[in-house]
This record gives sequence, C-alpha cells and structure tokens, in this order.
Amino acid sequence: MKTAMTRIILLGAALLLAPRLALAAGTETSGTCDRACLIGFMNQYVAALVSRDPSTLPVSTDAEFTENLVPLPFGKEGLWRTVTGRRDFNIYVAEPARDSIAWFGIVKEMGKPVFLAVRLRIENGKMTEIETLVGRSPLTAAATVGAPRPGFAEIVPPDQRASRAELVRIANTKWDAFEDTKKGVLIPYAEDCERHDNGFLTAGNKPAADTKSSLTTCREQMTSGRFNNGNIVDPRRIWAVDQERGLVVGLFTPNVPGDRSEIVFNDGHKTKAGPDELIPFTIQQVEMFKISGGKIHMVEVVYGPRVPYGMRSPFDMKTLWKRK
Repeated sequence: MKTAMTRIILLGAALLLAPRLALAAGTETSGTCDRACLIGFMNQYVAALVSRDPSTLPVSTDAEFTENLVPLPFGKEGLWRTVTGRRDFNIYVAEPARDSIAWFGIVKEMGKPVFLAVRLRIENGKMTEIETLVGRSPLTAAATVGAPRPGFAEIVPPDQRASRAELVRIANTKWDAFEDTKKGVLIPYAEDCERHDNGFLTAGNKPAADTKSSLTTCREQMTSGRFNNGNIVDPRRIWAVDQERGLVVGLFTPNVPGDRSEIVFNDGHKTKAGPDELIPFTIQQVEMFKISGGKIHMVEVVYGPRVPYGMRSPFDMKTLWKRK
C-alpha cells in the first residue's frame, strides 16, 4: 500500500513538473505577450534591479532565479545587493511565441560598469523564470564601449531571413567548430563579421594600415586550431530567437578538461598551454548572433568568470530547486 501511494505521489510530482520542464526547454507557448509587451517587462525588471526594489515586479510565487548558473533567493542576493547604477546600453531579443525575452545591457556593480545578460519567461502576466549572467571577467570594455552596434536592432529583409530552426543551426556551427576546429570552415561567417566579448573587440577585420595588430577575423579565430584543447560545449541552450531581426541568443558553456599541455594548431605548429589552462574549468557565457542572408555578421558575448568544471545551471538539470 505504501509503495502504491509513493508511486502516486511521484507521478503527481512529475505531472506538476512536466510543464515547467517543457517551458525550460524552449517549447512554443501561448504567445499572448507581443514584442513590445515583453520589452516592457524587461525594462521593468532592469529598473527594479537598479533601484534594488524587487517588490515592484510581477513575479510568480514559485519563480526560478539564477545568477551565473547559481540558484539564489530572488531579489535578495548577488547583483541585487551590489548594483549601483547602469549605462544606457540595450539589446533585446524577444520571442513572443515562446513568451521569452533576452537582454544585453550594462549595469554598475559597486560603481564599476559590467555587462549583464538577462532572460525572462512571462506566463499569465508574471515572471516565472529569471536567468542572469553577470560579465565579471577581466576581459571587458563595459566602461568605455559606446552604443550597441545598430545592426542588432535592424530588421532583416524578408528575402534574407531564415527559419527559426535554420538560425539555431547556423549558431550551432560555431560551437561544433569549438569542439572540432577543423569544422571551422563550415561556419558561415560574413566578411564583415565582428565579435565583441563584454564590449571588447576580439575578432574582426583589422585596419589595412595596422600591420602590428594581432586581431584575427571571425573565421581565422575559429579555424586556427587555438581551441584544440578538448572543449566540450554542453549545454547549448537557446534563450530566444528573433527571426525578423535575425537574432539568436543562448547560454553556451564550453568545458575544458585541462589535460592538454600542448596546443596543436591546424597548420601543424604547436604552443604550450598556459598554466591557467592546465586545470579543468567551465566557461559561462551568453552569446548572441546576428544572421542575415545565411551569414553571421555580428557576435556579441556576455562573458562571465570561469567556474568549476561541469558546473550547470538548474535550468539544465532535472533537480529540485529549493535549498536543503
């Protein structure tokens, strides 16, 4: 009798969790909140964060909140205690069909500008999922970068747009190449592609007159073999897709095993791995792609600090949320 009752309880719990797990996987939902509506929720969230006043937000009683992969009590810890202001920098990726919106912006943490990525899921007028990544990395230009590149807000001509599935596939070619750099030639980079990490230019076309710059193009960066260090990019979870603007944004976490003392480039030359690469670690980052005409034209990354190898967000685990 006790076993039967236990099965009933477990089945009930599974049924209750099933809708939430499906939503976390990015399934299509009601789409009752359009793009303007979703942006309104995001602006409301950022304003409440900067003022450190979560009481103004329409948050569900069972809302799930993380900061840099860690579940925290909403509005009480992490950036909610250290935020001191913001800069006027906004990139939105809204997907009404999945009740989801992502935002890249710059806030100030104890006076220091820092990039921030936020994902919201809105259900029945409430924020039910709030996922954030603070770009607390030494690699940053958060204090000096200007406005977002205009292309992120520009609408892609209808004949240059791709389906949602195709946009996601194109974004994934980058991560396939991160695991196997010989696949870098398959990434459809445009000639004008530029990549920014926390606002800092890390790949693009260097000025013709600049013969000393070590800057490589987006394609060169991913075909050189520099990342031949055993990377496994898992999870790869899409936050939102905006087909009209050709935007894909998601959480992509490369896991580096730390067992490669030597990096062998694709042209055959070798270099010793740095001491910081000789330990296992995971990179937490949210990456956004601008895709038009089947080509990647811009990449924007909110790059967080390294974390222990294999660390995962609860959104990527089938576990309970509450603290013990």
